[in-house]
Amino acid sequence: MCICFGLESTPAGKAVSVCENDYADVYKPAAKFLYAHPDFRMAFSFTGNELQFFKKKHPEFLALLQELISRRQIEVFGGGFYNPVFPLLYPKDRTDQIELLSAEIRQTLGKRPRGMTLCASSWDASLVTSFQTSGMEYLALDSSLIPPAKQCYLPIIMFDRGKSVTIVPVYKKHKPVSDVSPEEYLTSLFAAVKKTSRGDAYDDLASERFVDIHFTHEEFKKLLHSGYLQKLSECACANFSDTLRFSYPGAYLKTADARVPAFITAGIDAEIAQWAKTPYIQVSKNDGYPVTIYDFLQTYPESRSLSNRMLYVSMLVNQCHGDKARKKVAREKLWEAQSGEGFVYTGAMFPVCASYRTDAFKNLSEAETIIRECSDFEESASRFDYNADGIDEYMFRMAGFTACITREGGALCELDVMQRSGNYADNLKRVEAFDGLNDAYTRSFFIDYAFSDADVKEYVKGKSLPETSFANNRYAEQKFSPQHKEVQLFSSIEIGEKKQALSVRKKYGANANGFTLQYIVKNESKDALRTNFTVESNIAQTNYDTEGFTPYTIEIASGDKKFESDSAKASTSLAPSGVLSDVSAVQISDSENSLSFVFEPNESCGFSFMPIVFHRPEKAGGKAVPAAMTLCAAMHWAVDLEPGMETEKTVNFSIIAMKRKRTKAEKKAK
Repeated sequence: MCICFGLESTPAGKAVSVCENDYADVYKPAAKFLYAHPDFRMAFSFTGNELQFFKKKHPEFLALLQELISRRQIEVFGGGFYNPVFPLLYPKDRTDQIELLSAEIRQTLGKRPRGMTLCASSWDASLVTSFQTSGMEYLALDSSLIPPAKQCYLPIIMFDRGKSVTIVPVYKKHKPVSDVSPEEYLTSLFAAVKKTSRGDAYDDLASERFVDIHFTHEEFKKLLHSGYLQKLSECACANFSDTLRFSYPGAYLKTADARVPAFITAGIDAEIAQWAKTPYIQVSKNDGYPVTIYDFLQTYPESRSLSNRMLYVSMLVNQCHGDKARKKVAREKLWEAQSGEGFVYTGAMFPVCASYRTDAFKNLSEAETIIRECSDFEESASRFDYNADGIDEYMFRMAGFTACITREGGALCELDVMQRSGNYADNLKRVEAFDGLNDAYTRSFFIDYAFSDADVKEYVKGKSLPETSFANNRYAEQKFSPQHKEVQLFSSIEIGEKKQALSVRKKYGANANGFTLQYIVKNESKDALRTNFTVESNIAQTNYDTEGFTPYTIEIASGDKKFESDSAKASTSLAPSGVLSDVSAVQISDSENSLSFVFEPNESCGFSFMPIVFHRPEKAGGKAVPAAMTLCAAMHWAVDLEPGMETEKTVNFSIIAMKRKRTKAEKKAK
């Protein structure tokens, strides 16, 4: 039997301090162990960021890796430079990311990789052609994706449209644990392999079976520091020298005399698949259908929104024919945004994903900004199915921002400001298990409500009132004008005990720095109607950090008074009722990104605001911790309408660039 131990890479884009800790706790002791044990072989995986960190901070480590490679003791896997989720990428982005990491490995370690790993073992048959085009001959894939009948502890050969790639199954179930002695572990491993492979079709063809096992950094750290790996090596040498050897996939495949033909359907790592069926709930029951990355995106809308944005910017980059130097820089920003941690996360990484997703949105905004500079940019409005839900959305590319308006709730569901400040509509939903109540709708900009006075009192306390909301309605399109950059939508609901019909015509008119929203609110019932018409906007805190963040400042013009607050407080701190009256303008400023959002109603309104912190488990089965934050700001108008009558409300929404202030990191550096 041939055993290969492998060490997984860590998330791309880590802070230098995290990389330094990884080096001290895992990489350095691993290299020292291997150097002292020439008979022990294993594989490493690195992201491009890690290699660049080693090149800058620890060139001696790279020199040691080169020595281990020359001794044929280790193999360094390739993959995507930023560890992307390959099925989500266009073919060109796939090959470019692989080539970028392969070049980095060849330049720093002297040998080009021939094998690779996949983020979250996210697999699709279409990848075969991309991998072969990039010079990848084999890849490591979670064994849960391999059909049970094909799990023979041998490499798999996968064909697709005349192309082939070798797949090395990775068996998580065979990881050693510290409470089982090395001898017991190896004995049970032999028994498990023999039980599965005895008498199969490859018994006479295969001279040895191959078991590939990859460890996370935390798992490998425990094995190293407890001395378990040392004992395992000594036990293998003393008791299993004739029947066991350590190797790595590249060396094994050169001598492997059997491969199992199989077609591997789309899927993802089994541990992640358990979280892809029901949001934040581990579902291990298998219903017979493979779980894919696309199922994961359907379960977690925030990841799907990032994927939509990434594909859109990728399309813009690939279609750009302007300045080649700028296009290259834009493409690099795009690749950085494709880091897999922003799209897929496990039960051990729930809160981490929000920060990676925020960074990805910022990089995508910067990539689009650079692409605009490559050629003559023209503001535009277009209609197409942006999020692949079968319903057209409205995309506005204006001088200061790119925005997407959806018919679901008639809301502005994405707002990417062209100042590398990310998507201000990147909001989560409250979940009762973690936040105490459920949000019945996706939080975004310009959500419409019709509230009774009692509803308003509950609303400012943070309650969700779906029965009075237009948020779950699908607005109908009445008019779309690309030339005038306008879209007019329509919806109606029934409110109150009398079920009175109330309709809303809602027109967005885009300009270089924002929108003008016109509402026509009409009483469609036969009786007089009194309600509070409310427009809610949820502004994501793009710089949120649980250990300290700069909240948005809020300035409110109310009559002849001016109120000031910040997004860490609620409006109840300024008015006992929670609603400030006679408000003519509101400015919400993000000093970290030097931006202000200004809301100016055509007639005075009531105004309320409150911070909403979204909690998520810090790990599988762990306690809920703060993961993201948004500022929920709402304008309220009291509306009295006779039967068949209507009223108009208009809001001017502007995005204003402020004089840039130094960030916390810049101030600290100075």
